[in-house]
Amino acid sequence: MANISEQKIKLLTQLHKEGVPLLSQYLEKAGISRNLQQYYHRNGWLERVGQGAYIWPGDTLDWPGVVQSLQAQIGQPIHIGASTALSVGGYAQYLRFFDEKVCLFSNRKRSLPKWVSKQPCLQNLALYRTEFIDDETAGISEIPYRTFSLFVSSPERSILETIYLVPKWLGFVEAFQLTENLTTLRPHVLQNLLEHCHSVRVKRLFMLFARESGHSWAKRLNSVRIDLGEGIRSLSPKGVYIPEYRVVVPRELVDLWR
Repeated sequence: MANISEQKIKLLTQLHKEGVPLLSQYLEKAGISRNLQQYYHRNGWLERVGQGAYIWPGDTLDWPGVVQSLQAQIGQPIHIGASTALSVGGYAQYLRFFDEKVCLFSNRKRSLPKWVSKQPCLQNLALYRTEFIDDETAGISEIPYRTFSLFVSSPERSILETIYLVPKWLGFVEAFQLTENLTTLRPHVLQNLLEHCHSVRVKRLFMLFARESGHSWAKRLNSVRIDLGEGIRSLSPKGVYIPEYRVVVPRELVDLWR
């Protein structure tokens, strides 16, 4: 019996990644029963952070660790997107416009576990459930982060997700200036994402931003294959009409280009 206990404790130690919560479902599948989880909790091997979630004693709970546990341990179909993905990917120098909101995206109707919403340090997590890009794997990759890895949008997908959040989360000018700073986007990745994008508003705004940014990648997009829909999209009352993209945008945005 002692040998079995030692084996389980060794297994628990092997499953530990610094800062990553251990979820009950994951522990159970690994061979550590719910009763044994409770035993380890009572004896100080695990600290409970909520129903069905533990953390290693001394570890600090934060959003990257939580997201890693949801992605890797229970396969929740979420990824880090928009400006948060740009920050994780090393573009933080361009994110002076944003607050501390952590943007997560999912193409499926999922919710974050209840224990997550009850943690004061995780109140900035925001999950957007949308299928505006119908290919949920396009432009998403697994990248190393601290001692683990995370599924994160590429810069190409991130900027489309950022524009998706305009104007509720950030302004038109800020979104354009962020696009303008992304000088190394890959045209073939953008092309694929835009062809799988169902938001006419996002596509028209992005194509407008791409044209005005003047980057070389913008000139290599095949606009014929990008469906910009029909009719006029008015995105700002008393704004300026841009005929090429049949969109009305704020005057302050157009003033930047004059």
